[in-house]
Amino acid sequence: MWRIVLGLALSASAAQAGGFGIPEIGVRRTGMASIVGRPDDPSAIYHNPAGLALSHGLQLYISCGLSLLDTQFSLAPWSDTVGDHAVSSDAYLGTAGANGYYAPVKPTRAMGVIPMIAVTDEVLPGKLWLGGGVYVGNATGAAFDEHAVTRYHLITGYIIAPQAVVTAAYRVLPSLTIGATAGVINLRVHGRRLFYPIIRNKDGTTTDATQLVGTAADLTLDGTAWAPTAVVGVFGQPHPRVTWGATVTMRTDATLEGPVTVKLSDPAPLVVDTDGDGVPDAPDTLRGTQQTSQLLPWAFMAGANFDVTPNVEIGTELRYWLYRQYQKQETDVTGIFLVRKLETQKNFHDSWETSGGVRVHDLPAAPALDLMMGMQYDHSPAPPSTLTLDQPSFSHWGLHSGVRYTFGRYRVGASYIHYWYQIPSVGDSVTAPPTNFTGHGANNIFTASLEVRL
Repeated sequence: MWRIVLGLALSASAAQAGGFGIPEIGVRRTGMASIVGRPDDPSAIYHNPAGLALSHGLQLYISCGLSLLDTQFSLAPWSDTVGDHAVSSDAYLGTAGANGYYAPVKPTRAMGVIPMIAVTDEVLPGKLWLGGGVYVGNATGAAFDEHAVTRYHLITGYIIAPQAVVTAAYRVLPSLTIGATAGVINLRVHGRRLFYPIIRNKDGTTTDATQLVGTAADLTLDGTAWAPTAVVGVFGQPHPRVTWGATVTMRTDATLEGPVTVKLSDPAPLVVDTDGDGVPDAPDTLRGTQQTSQLLPWAFMAGANFDVTPNVEIGTELRYWLYRQYQKQETDVTGIFLVRKLETQKNFHDSWETSGGVRVHDLPAAPALDLMMGMQYDHSPAPPSTLTLDQPSFSHWGLHSGVRYTFGRYRVGASYIHYWYQIPSVGDSVTAPPTNFTGHGANNIFTASLEVRL
């Protein structure tokens, strides 16, 4: 039983697509959708550390993004066979509509924040650059009404993953710079839902655990982990009008640790008063701890930018994540006598993102103004049959737009991205309860930045 309930809860995270983190940091990236090949601001410490070769002097960079998700799901009813009788979702959620789905449900809250603060310095003019910063590549979460039909899938869930890094870049040739970023990431996850008491056993049979935990046991799980991170990058400028860049992000294996709490519900015979003193002899809440493996895969990025005229730049970019390595998730549990170890199959495939954009700059009428626009496509790593509402990973298209303006020692920027999620109609879910659903969704990301030359 607990293999299923814990395995699902431990995957609690936010809506994401290709990579573990959201790459939408800094106005250059969010406005033009192309930065690896020409990272011309201190957000290079995240996107391509070798790109610090484009920074001059001592600089402070502050960026903050706000992600507002707009999604809606319609769950399909499900049924299970326990022994010689059938159990359907009607017993837990009521009757579905005539269209074969329950009424559409929207999250009561679904959002994320994407902040960054960075400082970079040209220590040896034209030769050596150093920098450091703190940013959050993934801080997103969602909540559904606790009485909604999604309550056995997700009530609340979030993931927060701040990173602190140091960066160095060194020009080895007039047209080639190498760089590296090293740091530490702190992963924090939280998930809450109701426990679905119809258990699918490994041998294909099912067990009704209602008499053990009740019909609406409340499960809450939290976990945190620290892990090292590293990125190596190169930046080249073979021609005054052409730049290129590439990076490799190391694989990170983290172990999330934290409490697991299961509050039993009626009827639950574990909560009984056998001696008649008015106090249950068994607790109405089971408490334990868990350790869960979490993979952040190898990732490869490459991009190239071209000045087609003195005032027009175009850029292209490709990002690739080796999620083929994420085939299962392992968890060790202590303090809950019903389970000691579990494995959750993921069966992810590789994920990729392609993007490109244009920047118009140094116009005679507005020499301090940059105008940017771009597009992207992000391919999700998750098979539809393994999707859950606490870990929705959807392919999507994105439209980028942005503006930057320079005055004196300052450059300010603002951008807007709109995602169109390609949410599949899932009918072959292998989760428990099945996450067969249809829906639609979008995401709106607003970013503002301030760059100061100190």
